[in-house]
Amino acid sequence: MSEAARSAHLIGPAELTAWLTRRPETVVLDVRHAMPADHADRAAYLSAHLPGAQFVDVDADLAGPSTGRNGKRPLPGAAEFEKTLRRWGIDTGTPVVIYGSARSPAPARAWWLLRWAGVDSVRLLDGGVDGWTGALESGEPGDVRPESDFAIRPGGLPVVEIGEVPSFAERGLLFDARPAAKFTHPTDAGAGHIPGARSAPVAEFFDAAGFLLPDEQLRDRVAGLGIPTGAEPAAYCGTGVAAALEVFVLAVLGVRARLYVGSASEWAADPARSLVR
Repeated sequence: MSEAARSAHLIGPAELTAWLTRRPETVVLDVRHAMPADHADRAAYLSAHLPGAQFVDVDADLAGPSTGRNGKRPLPGAAEFEKTLRRWGIDTGTPVVIYGSARSPAPARAWWLLRWAGVDSVRLLDGGVDGWTGALESGEPGDVRPESDFAIRPGGLPVVEIGEVPSFAERGLLFDARPAAKFTHPTDAGAGHIPGARSAPVAEFFDAAGFLLPDEQLRDRVAGLGIPTGAEPAAYCGTGVAAALEVFVLAVLGVRARLYVGSASEWAADPARSLVR
């Protein structure tokens, strides 16, 4: 099951080169994001990107308006995201490959949203643009894809609403995808986690070059989380981006996980709720 799940969600650089030759209708999305500034890195895209790739802005394209109470990056409205998918030329059966910088969680937010919206074939490029060995191009893509008539089908992947969060925490099924220092750190004023959550830094599932660890190593690390067979864990982070990558990693192993989109930025927006260290 794991091998099939991995190939359904992840594609390597050499495999992608052959894939694009066989499947020229594939849509390639570049989700470059700069940290710690926490903004879309369009400059990096314009400097060099995979041929034909379209640029995706995490905030403008993959998030809806924040009210200050619903988290920093809530889901976009279904109708608005449908327009975005049509603009990218994506339909239900369109194969899509998404990449960003190595170890960046931003591409996984796009992967999650496309699967949630009903796109059947969505893969992340293993190692991101840093691991790509093929040709690159600069500037805007020369060919503009025709707009699709995509009809969105929300709900393809499950979410956790804020009222459900304590239940997942009580059952030991709420995982914090941020670095351990953000989970709890005595001198970091921004540190803290949802009560009952468990630390599961998503960066630890990747090697130093930004490639996903082999299945055997992944299974060993996920086994350490103690997820009961058949259970659906939930992942969160600060703004629902790194948590999407955690959901992706679990999907590669055939584990269906839920995303708490609002994450810590929604949880802590209400004074009645707190983050603990």
